[in-house]
Amino acid sequence: MTLPRLQHHHAGPALRLAGGGCLALAIALGAVPASAQQPGSGARTPTVGQADRSMRVAPRPSRTVVPAASETRFVPDEILFELAPNVLAETVLRRYGATLIASRRIELAGTTIIRARLEAGRDLRAVLAQMADDSAIAGAQPNFTYELQQELAQTVSTASGGQRSADMPTLRLSDPTAVRAAPAPSRDLPMQYVVDKLRLLDVHKLSRGATVRVAVIDSGVDIGHPELRGAVAGHFDALSEEFVPHAHGTAMAAAMVAQGQLQGVAPASRLLVARAFSGRASSASASGTSLHILAAIEWAVGQGARVINLSFAGPEDRLLSRGLAAVAARGVIAVAAAGNGGPTAAPLFPGADPSVIAVTATDADDRIFPRANRGSYIALAAPGVDVLAAEPQGRYAFSSGTSIAAAHVSGLVALVLEKRPDLDPAGVRRLLMDSAVDLGAKGRDQVYGAGRIDAAAALARAVPLTASRP
Repeated sequence: MTLPRLQHHHAGPALRLAGGGCLALAIALGAVPASAQQPGSGARTPTVGQADRSMRVAPRPSRTVVPAASETRFVPDEILFELAPNVLAETVLRRYGATLIASRRIELAGTTIIRARLEAGRDLRAVLAQMADDSAIAGAQPNFTYELQQELAQTVSTASGGQRSADMPTLRLSDPTAVRAAPAPSRDLPMQYVVDKLRLLDVHKLSRGATVRVAVIDSGVDIGHPELRGAVAGHFDALSEEFVPHAHGTAMAAAMVAQGQLQGVAPASRLLVARAFSGRASSASASGTSLHILAAIEWAVGQGARVINLSFAGPEDRLLSRGLAAVAARGVIAVAAAGNGGPTAAPLFPGADPSVIAVTATDADDRIFPRANRGSYIALAAPGVDVLAAEPQGRYAFSSGTSIAAAHVSGLVALVLEKRPDLDPAGVRRLLMDSAVDLGAKGRDQVYGAGRIDAAAALARAVPLTASRP
């Protein structure tokens, strides 16, 4: 199957942002001060002499991100920048010794982003520091990288009811032997504890997520997997490389909508699949960049997604944050993995972004996943340890981490929205947190958030309001 790809808009003789409307947009976003940049406004840039005569001029707010020396999660020779009005891209590229890779208008972020490659020997931090004082630049940052947040473990034959051994080692994401083929499991095996933990058989009598579009921004999804047949409403590829079905994306998609021998949380919802992460088929690891993720999110919103699953983590990113704020303003609920950095790790994004619902992972006994992040940004917990998951080529494997926990919450959001399509992100967050099973310290805490999701309780809060309408 041929998947649509992200179109790379290469500059012609000159790439220019139009004035007028784009100028107003840049001013509204705070990228360009109105008094300093608008021709004919009566405000002029002072000369050196004027400045020396004690005329104090407010500095132009910096929209440039220079990563700390310890920050390495970015493409080392690439920058993303935005032009001030009426500035030619070729002028800026020549000034900083860079070559255009692509440009793309991202409406969610309200800007055109230019992706460029620095010449060999050019230091990214030095270039960004120079751009911070350049009036031709409305904003600049690295092309940050993000990693998927999941671990996969071996499976054993289920032909005779076999289960995963309690002492079977959990394999790291980067281990290419982490996924092994296994016969399809029976629905009633106890290893599928998520069905009982979330009371899905009862919940699905009330809601199955019908008509709700759920997007997964991830690695390549095997849309031909038996668990996903007929569930995919659209697909998008932000990468200009060969499409490869991948373990992580396939597992996340099935956790939400599986309808074969596994039971997805929202099996009747319509899945929008967007590949923004590149990884080998033989490995569970994959990475994605700021621009590819933004492009995938914008496509999903354009396709009518009400829920967007973001099971990855990385550094704070001003462009991604602007996009997520716009997503929330459109009433779309973004759910993100809290991260697998461990109890002492710094906050990971987009989970720590205020525009998303951050999810941590618990096991069959409601114990926290040992490698889950902690922090005040965590909203909810969900099953995410030793979860039986779909893998490419009709395979299955156990999966652990905040990734699949986030996918379970995304599915629950779809169930709620089927009954309450009027709910906005704040309303959905409140409903899920108020109905959660409190774990750990009394009340919301930095380990479990408000507690482990309770699908039945959440639907009970949504359904009566629907039923009472005329």
